[in-house]
Amino acid sequence: MSKQSQPEDLTPQALLQRAYSLGNDEDARALYRDWAQSYDKTMLEGLGYRTPKATAELLSQHIADKTEPVLDVGSGTGLAGVELAVRGFTTLDALDYSPEMLAVAKSRDVYRKLLEADLNETLDLPDNAYAALICTGTFTHAHVGAGCLPELFRILRPQGVFACTVHKDVWQKAGFERETRRLADAGMLRLISCEAGTYYTTSTDPEGWYIVWQKQG
Repeated sequence: MSKQSQPEDLTPQALLQRAYSLGNDEDARALYRDWAQSYDKTMLEGLGYRTPKATAELLSQHIADKTEPVLDVGSGTGLAGVELAVRGFTTLDALDYSPEMLAVAKSRDVYRKLLEADLNETLDLPDNAYAALICTGTFTHAHVGAGCLPELFRILRPQGVFACTVHKDVWQKAGFERETRRLADAGMLRLISCEAGTYYTTSTDPEGWYIVWQKQG
């Protein structure tokens, strides 16, 4: 389909707006079902999406052994997994609740396992299963709130590293400020770094934070 004949609701800006204004789980599943095949083109070419590369580079700086298992949380089509593979990571698993997105991620041939799961539920994974987690673009408008953090830290090994982005608009609204303070006070996590940054190459102001946490204990 030519750019000129592209339906208005399938333009990069319209799809991003749909993602930022999801009303319920049914809406979310419909969006990512519609978007799976064109997601990469929309985000990379249409919007200049830079967080998968930036977050993968951030994680790479804190992981010496690239053979250790890493979980790509909310992997989508696997953009972060590709960036991790480029940086030498060899044991990558993808977790997402959209089977259509996971199908695209599988085609990249960088993941050991693909896990279809909802971050709002208990994960069918053992304690301390991963040396590192990466999550880019999931902690944002109308997506997953901070209630998933204890479960994610459960599956992360002690001293393991979690690199992620959190959109500035949900830092307080979705409970991230409160929950990360609670987990830190409980001795579960330590903040390694938190820097404001842009999500798109055309951005003039930071959309959110690039964060690295370490699990304690």
